[in-house]
Amino acid sequence: MNPITFLVQHIILPLLQFLYDNIYANYAVAIILLTVMVKVVFFPLTQKQFSSMKKMSALQPELKVLQDKYKSDPKRMQQEMMALYKRHQVNPLSGCLPLLVQMPVLIALFYALTHQQFISLVRTEGVHASFFWIMDLSRKDPWYVLPVFIGLLTWLPQKLGVSGPAPEGSQKMIMMYMPVFMLFISINLPAGVCLYLAVSQLLSTVQQYLAMRPQAASMLQPSGRA
Repeated sequence: MNPITFLVQHIILPLLQFLYDNIYANYAVAIILLTVMVKVVFFPLTQKQFSSMKKMSALQPELKVLQDKYKSDPKRMQQEMMALYKRHQVNPLSGCLPLLVQMPVLIALFYALTHQQFISLVRTEGVHASFFWIMDLSRKDPWYVLPVFIGLLTWLPQKLGVSGPAPEGSQKMIMMYMPVFMLFISINLPAGVCLYLAVSQLLSTVQQYLAMRPQAASMLQPSGRA
């Protein structure tokens, strides 16, 4: 049994059933509670990720100076950039590690909410699995409210200026179209998955805003120009 299957069958689905049976008899509420629990467990990791993004944002002016100064000497540019990171005790890859650690759980949550066992549960007669306008969490959102909400929440950090270092080139294009991409893929997803994505993105956006709102420069010690 692979780790994803183990998480789905022995942790996530039983936990959803437990929340339904013991906390509140509605699978939509169970999904929301499970999403909150997952965010709480991974809070230290995501906080570290946002802290790293914040430090990298603060270094952007100095990085830009180095890029302009050594644009004809890529090797020297890399050396100076690594020296800058070391001087400020910033690891440019540290923001990726928390995301990689979370990926198996996020994938398992997706599979759990599209698993036949969960679909059978929410379609059982007498089981409460509605969420306001959504009558069946195993089918797509009939009014597309959740997909639009997910797209907006993907775009919001960029608008608030708390999405990390300003992207350039192809990365800028990816960031620009990511909200549209999230909207597009969410349209045909089961409403239960969309509910999880919407709540998760909402909590992440709030945490990201609170973590990156103060002046980023205050996290770094003053340094001389290279």
